[in-house]
Amino acid sequence: MAKLFSYVVDHDLGFAPNPFGRFCTLAHCKFSNSQRRNIVELAKVGDWIAGTGGLNAQSAGHGKLIYAMPVTEKLTLRNYFDDSRFRGRADNIAAYARSTSRFALISNDFFYFGTRVADISKIPSRHLMHPFEKHGPGFRSDFDQPFIADFVAWLRSTFRRGVHAQPNAGRPAHAPQVICPRTPPTVLAC
Repeated sequence: MAKLFSYVVDHDLGFAPNPFGRFCTLAHCKFSNSQRRNIVELAKVGDWIAGTGGLNAQSAGHGKLIYAMPVTEKLTLRNYFDDSRFRGRADNIAAYARSTSRFALISNDFFYFGTRVADISKIPSRHLMHPFEKHGPGFRSDFDQPFIADFVAWLRSTFRRGVHAQPNAGRPAHAPQVICPRTPPTVLAC
């Protein structure tokens, strides 16, 4: 069964997550700094990751959904660095290319809202037993299957896949100028 991980994107710089190109990747955030495993270690292919706004000026503020993605691939940073599909991405850093204990979460089916954040209060809550947002460090993953199904159905019926706007901290130098136009939700990502 798929899990849903919700966490705070304290700095929405277009780096972690990195929504540019054909993929959204999470490679240099939410990894373990201690004995406790974090999202990139725990998430599996098929799980969903949702990043919400934080209080930092480079974020979107509480009550906002910055991005959501199902994990369609999970690679060690070594394999991520060696994979030609990800060459040249800002989060594909040579200094971490030897790591076989840290991971990159990858999605080719993502919703990145950036400055056009989605309002969390619009997420269907009939199966939500607690707040969707995780405030502060860490993550929340205690969502039941009916809520996860509602969340995914809401995303897919309300928004189109892809990049909706630039990051909250502005357009990074590594970001292409391509932003999908506002279109009906049935249109696929750019």
